[in-house]
This record gives sequence, C-alpha cells and structure tokens, in this order.
Amino acid sequence: MRLLCFIAAMGMIQSLLVAGELQFNRDIRPILSDHCFTCHGPDVKARKAKLRLDLPGGELREVVGRITSHDADEVMPPPETNKPLTAVQIEKLKRWMTEGAKYQKHWAFEPLSVDGGVGSIDGIVEKGLKERGMNYAPEADAEVLLRRVALDLTGLPPEKNFGSYEEAVDEFLASPHFGEHLAVGWMDAARYADTNGYFGDKPRQMWLWRDWVINAFNANMPFDQFTVEQLAGDLLPNATVAQRIATGFNRNHMANNESGSIEEEFRTEYVVDRVDTTMTTWLGLTAGCAQCHDHKFDPISQREFYQLFAFFNNVPEQGVIRQENPPPVMEVPTEEQKRELVKLAGEAKEAAKAFEPVQAMLKPKIAEWEKSAGETLPVPPSSVVLHVDFNGQMSAGMKAEGTTVVFERGIRGEAAKFDATQHVEGRVNGFDADRAWSIGLWVNADGSLSCPLSLIEAEGNRRGLEVIWQKGRVQVNLVHRWGASAIEVSTVEALSQRAWHQVVVSYDGTQKAAGLRVFFDGAPTTLEVRRDTLNGSIANNEPLRIGRRDSGLGFYGKIDELRIVPGALDGKAAGEWFWAERIRGIVEIDAAKRVSAEREILLDYYIDLFAQAAAKAVRGRMKAAQQKEKEVREAVPTVLVMQEMEKPRTAHVLERGQYDKPLEAVEAGVPVAVAPWPADAPRNRLGFARWLVSAQNPLTPRVAVNRLWQLCFGEGLVRTPNDFGSQGEAPTHPELLDFLAAKFRESGWNVKAMLKMIVMSKTYRQSSVMRDGSDPQNRLLGRGPSGRLSAEMLRDQALLLSGLLVPKIGGPSVKPFQPPGLWEAVSYNGEETYVPDTGDGLWRRSLYTYVKRQSPHPMLLTFDGPTREKCLVRRSSTNTPLQALMLLNDETFLRAAEALAKRSEGKEDCIAWMFRTATRREPDAEERGLLKGLWQRRGSWAVVAHAILNLDEVITKR
Repeated sequence: MRLLCFIAAMGMIQSLLVAGELQFNRDIRPILSDHCFTCHGPDVKARKAKLRLDLPGGELREVVGRITSHDADEVMPPPETNKPLTAVQIEKLKRWMTEGAKYQKHWAFEPLSVDGGVGSIDGIVEKGLKERGMNYAPEADAEVLLRRVALDLTGLPPEKNFGSYEEAVDEFLASPHFGEHLAVGWMDAARYADTNGYFGDKPRQMWLWRDWVINAFNANMPFDQFTVEQLAGDLLPNATVAQRIATGFNRNHMANNESGSIEEEFRTEYVVDRVDTTMTTWLGLTAGCAQCHDHKFDPISQREFYQLFAFFNNVPEQGVIRQENPPPVMEVPTEEQKRELVKLAGEAKEAAKAFEPVQAMLKPKIAEWEKSAGETLPVPPSSVVLHVDFNGQMSAGMKAEGTTVVFERGIRGEAAKFDATQHVEGRVNGFDADRAWSIGLWVNADGSLSCPLSLIEAEGNRRGLEVIWQKGRVQVNLVHRWGASAIEVSTVEALSQRAWHQVVVSYDGTQKAAGLRVFFDGAPTTLEVRRDTLNGSIANNEPLRIGRRDSGLGFYGKIDELRIVPGALDGKAAGEWFWAERIRGIVEIDAAKRVSAEREILLDYYIDLFAQAAAKAVRGRMKAAQQKEKEVREAVPTVLVMQEMEKPRTAHVLERGQYDKPLEAVEAGVPVAVAPWPADAPRNRLGFARWLVSAQNPLTPRVAVNRLWQLCFGEGLVRTPNDFGSQGEAPTHPELLDFLAAKFRESGWNVKAMLKMIVMSKTYRQSSVMRDGSDPQNRLLGRGPSGRLSAEMLRDQALLLSGLLVPKIGGPSVKPFQPPGLWEAVSYNGEETYVPDTGDGLWRRSLYTYVKRQSPHPMLLTFDGPTREKCLVRRSSTNTPLQALMLLNDETFLRAAEALAKRSEGKEDCIAWMFRTATRREPDAEERGLLKGLWQRRGSWAVVAHAILNLDEVITKR
C-alpha cells in the first residue's frame, strides 16, 4: 500500500514538474495561507522568527530545509498544528523558490483584468472546456429552461408560454415578483428580522426597509446608488424619506433588552456587527477576524478594523434598549394617514378651543375645592404590613443593594429610580403569604421585561411570589414548586410605558387562580390563567426585593408608594386606594410645580365628581377627539434608521476587542490594501459608501456579480462568497469574474442587464443532466445549473400552483400556519403565543413571513433558512428526512394539495392537468399509471395532488 501511495505521489509530482510556470495566487498562496500565515502572515503580534511569507522580502533560504526536515523540532509546520505539507505541496514550494519566488498581490485586491481577449461569458467558458477536452452540454428542453429562468428571476414557476425565450426573460425581469425574489438573499445578508433577538426577542418594525429593497430591485436602481443609500442615505443632501428608510440595512442587527446587561458592551457589539456585515456583504472579507488582533491571513490590521468601526460608531443609540423599536426611529405615515391626521388634529384643536371657557370657569372653583380636598378625599389603606414611601430614604428594615438608589419626584413626594443595577430589599415581618393579602405599588416602567417586585427563591422549587412587567402586561406567579404547583396569571390589558400607573395584586388565600385579582389604576383587569395547580405553601425565608426578581431581571423605571395590606380587596376598595394616592399626591404639590399630566388628572377628577353635565359633555368631546388622533398616530408605521450624533464619538482600538479596554484613538479609515481613499470624499459613512463603489475598488463589483451568478447557478464563480481573502476559494474562472465585474461597472451597475446577460448565455441554457462523473460539482460549467429549491421557493411554488398565492407586494409581515407551542418554548415563562393570521396572511409569499429570531418559521428553518442573527451570504444546502416529512405533513402543503385538486375539477384528465401544471410536461404512461393507481387506492384527488407536489422534479430546479 505504501509503495502504491509513493508511486501515485511521484506521478503527481512529475505532472507538476512538467506543468507551466507556477503562479503565486493560484499555486502557492493557498498552501502558505493554510499552513504558514498563522505564524508568518499579516498579524505582527503572532508573527514568529520575524519571518513574513505573505509579502516579498522574507528570508526564504532556510524555509526549504525546514519544510523538508524529518526532525520534529525543526520541521515546519510544527507537528502540533496537525497541518503537515504533502509531497506535492513541498515540491511546489521548492520549485517556486527555484523560479525566483515571484509574489503577486492577492487576486481579489488586483485591479480588474480585462485583456481584450474572448469578450463574452460563452467565449471564456468554452475556451476553458476545450482546454480540458470537453464541450458544452446540449441546450435544455424549452419547458425545462423556461421553468429554470422563471425560478431564478422571480422565485416562482412560469404561468404561461412565450413567443421566445428572450421575451420570457424580459417579462420575468419586469415582474414585480423579481424584486421580491432578489430581496430574499439581501435580507439574509442584512440579517432582517421582525424581532430584536437575544433574551427578550421582542417585536420591532422593519418591514418598511424590506419594502424599500423590493422596490429598489424592481426599479432596477443602479447598484452603486443602492449601496450609497443603504449605507448613508441619511447623509445625502436633502435626504428623502425613502433614502432614510434605506439606511435600515445597518439597523437590522440584534438589540438586547436584558436587565443587568452592560450598556457599552452591547453598543460596541452593534457597531462591530455593522462593520462585519458591511464588509462581508460588499467586499466578501472576514474583517471581523481583525477585531482582536491583526488579521492572520488578509492585509487588514486591527487598527484598520477600528478605523472602519469609527464610521458606524456615531449612532445615538443605547446598548441595552428600552423600547421595542429602539431609536433612532422614523415615522412613515401613508398619504391616507397624513390626511386623516390633519383632519383629526383640526377636530381636536376645535374641541380644545370649545373647552377653554369651561376650563376658565372651573379654575377658581377647583382652587377653592383644593383647600379642603384633603378632608374629603379617600384615604389609602392604613392597616398595613409594610409601607415603603421612598421619600428620599429607605424605610425601616429596608436596604439598598447594588449601585446607589436615586430618588426623583414620584406620586407622593419622591420615588426610587432603578436601572437594573440596584434594588431594595428587606424582611417583611407579619406577612403570611398563604393567607389573604393585597400588594399595591406605583410603577413608571421604562422597558419591555423586568421585575418590579418579588419574594421568591432564586433556585430549587422557586417558592414564593413575583410580579413581572412584560411589555405593559403584568404577570403574577404564586409558586410552591416551579412549573408544577403554582398559579400563573397574566393581564390581558397592558399599561403604557414611561407613565405612572398603580398596580394592585389581591389574593384571597384559596390556592386558586379565581382568588387572584389584579387592578390597574383602580380598575379590575382581565386575567389569562396560564397555570392553576397550586397545592402547597408559597411562604419562604427570602427577603422582599423591590426592583429585582433574584439575581437577574432587574427593573427599569421608577417605583413609589408600596403597601402590603392584610386581606383581599374588592373593586370599590381598589378604586378608592388608587384615587386616594393619585389625587392626594397632586393636591400636595404646589399648583405652580405641577406637570401637565397632573393638572389634567386633577381636572378630570373634579369634573367627573362635581361639574355640571354641560361641562362634562364638552370635556368628553375634547378627550374623544384627542383619543382618535392618538390612535391614528400610534398606527403610523415606523422603521429603525441610521443617524449621526451632533458630536461624534471617539473610536479607539480595543485591546483584544474588549469594550472596556480602549487603547489608541483612531480616525475613520479603510484597509489600504483594498483601494485608496477618494481625495474628495468626506470621512463619514457617505464617503465610505462612495469608496466602496469607486473606480479604484475592484472588490465590490467582483462580489456583486459573484452574488448574481450564484443566484442563477447555485454557486458563485467564487464558491466562498463570504471570503474573497486568502482562506477563501479562488474563482473557478478568474477571467470571467473580472469580465462580468467590468461589464457591470461599465453598464452603470445595472443589475437587470447583468442578470439578462447571464441567463441569455449558452452556458446558462445548457441541459443540467450530468453526462459523466468528470466534473461532479460543475466547476467547469460544462452543464446547466440544478438544485433543490430554496425554502421560500418551495412554499411559494406550492401556493402558486394551487391557486392560493396572494400576490400582493409589500406590507407588514404575516403569520402563516405553523405548529403550536413553539413560541411558548422559547419565550420567557411561555408568555408569547404564535397566532396564525386569517385570510390573505396565510397565503402571502414567504419573504413576508414573520421572522422571530429565537423561533424562525419551522418550514423555512427545516429547508436551510437562516435565523437572521448574523449576516449570511450563502445558505447551506442539506437533504434530510425531516424535510420530506415537512413537505408531506405541513399544513400549508396539505392545503395547497387540496386546492390544486379542486382546481383540477372539471378537467378532462385531472391527473394530466395537475402533472402538467406542476412540471410543465405531460406524464408518461408509467407516471400516469402510478398516479391513477394512487387515486384508486385512496379515492382522493388531494392525495394525488400531494404526491405530484412532492415529486423530485417539482421541488428541484433543473
């Protein structure tokens, strides 16, 4: 066996020795990059023996001896790297050195090479085939080719025949579905999702950016403009609304709302993500590898990484977000909403004007009433187990933990302010959690998920009670044994953030959810019972914690006037408690120091109790008009956008990439190895975007056309689209890549023209049938493209063929069918439930499907769809049993089969019609017989339709 291996190796070496002159990029760089650059490459801190092999000038005489040595202490690469050189690689290196060790700049950084030779896709490809004694495959059958090009350009199968192939191509390029199809890949790169990700994974609104992308592709926006508007549309002179929406590209990253997270750590993470995403999407470079040290394989220093960082470091944003749509955010009303808002604003203004004389008449009466109001107002509960008023100090027995508790103006006197880094705790003497009790407190919350109050064990059975704030809804948990013996309820109603509200929780001690009530601002709420299995004590030895759950889930906002009262309360008592503290708190403040909201509350209270009917009616009309305007304004869609701070932040190199270890300050800049900075470009995102598409930058057009080639052929000319650097694959056809890149730039960055050139080529129109096994991966392009349809295309095709597809373009995300329970499994305490849409939302194209990062739609995920947590420019392609089960059992595909069968009703030959609709050809006798037998056995045309939709020919592009 060893002799055979030796003979084989000698044969390869011999063919190498008789080959032409070695080229550094083609033959040598891949060897050095894989085996040597880690210790002898661009990273100066990791470089050993002062030897650098990625650039000329290194001392190479000793290298030959080291790579051929049999001494474990001398041989390179060292044995512990597990990367030994093969005999062929050693011979290549020796011969390269013998021939003068000629270096080349990495191919991706070289200027575009168009030597004026064979000037077409087919000329270049055919030349390569002939050099290897190969020829083109025959042209694909007309129907196969029509289906192929329709899927590649629109993501949908064709619905009619055409007079010519070119006519079909032109119609597909002009179709509004073209923009939808191209948007899918761009959304992968931009990490688009409908939620923020991380622990909370709460909803956000970004669909307006998705609509912008679809519209831009449909309008054939030049790719250089497409680039500039997404990276710096807000910095363009007189930026339009659409140009500002475009900048949402770099706001699609995840955003964290978890209490206890470190603000600057996550803000830094967002900026790093922008750098990594932008460099991958436009330049195909793994710039993120330079975050902690100089890139080990490519000429990107750590300093240059943070110069790129500086471009994206000036967004006025928070690392730990407080809102579901974290600023900067832009409202984008429709024309109809604009008109409605103008109308409602006018009506609200008129109603307010009508109330002015009434208010003037009431003002002295209210002032007179206030003098003795304290004697007639309801009184807060006086029989209390605990009362914490937070008036500038801790109550007896309570102490602050964590950072300093700050006191600000509250409901009555002062309130405690929390930012999840502190809490107040203490023992509650005389409180029996198993008997009837009521807990009331005032909260002014600033966040979507936090814990204002808890008395619960941190581990084990987690016995105790807790009050959780979840996006304005309040969840109350009474626990004997977590997940088994507990009462868990949540309010259906939600409170507004950044406003004072009283929350009262009242429990009658019966160990039943029916005995638990929650009041908001004195009014009873509707409770959703999630668990009602409590059968033991909830008492424990833990302290009461105000502003924290246990070790986590800290509270953001303010808390005031906490009272624990023995006994359960009814609605009347809860209402009196609310007004007792709310109105007393206002009356106790000097009138000149009251804020607007307090004046309005006091006015409403007085009118409701003491004013005449006419005054109440005028006030009611004004409030109704204001509420209508508010509702329409809240319905206006928003989108996250980029924005520059008035005073830019200073960017620093970060030691090992750690947010809290800044080193030298840096100014915005770019990797000099890629392209020079344009002399007249501003040092901001706008200048950076223009640098990307400048004539001196060869990478951007190469990466862009490679992505378009990948769209049509399944693989790019560079098969590592995320890495055009030393560790990535070299292009299979370098001359073709540069030819396309040059044509793309010369055409004015015309995306549709480039795609038409590709799909009109003989190379694309070949049959995809493999003639022999000489090129299994089709690297030589000796046959046409083929492959299983993407997740979105599989579902969209089933909807189209069945007649269920709703072809509406754009709009908010939708929720098609998916199995129940998935969101509960990943959301905190199972508090989120996926509710499928009804009507059109079930049948929209898949790119509009709601993307929850912690739980993407299972059908899309099963067929290799991404989670959209990070930039992705090439999906994996797997073939699993689960995929077959999905196609056979998923609700959407079952409904599609039923609808396809129904469409066939009344046809002369149902089997032939459904088969032809799905495959665009007639079934042969064997296929017809098999399908007829299936119908005879099962007696259902839907079963036959389902079988047809699952044919390999239907789920595959050929």
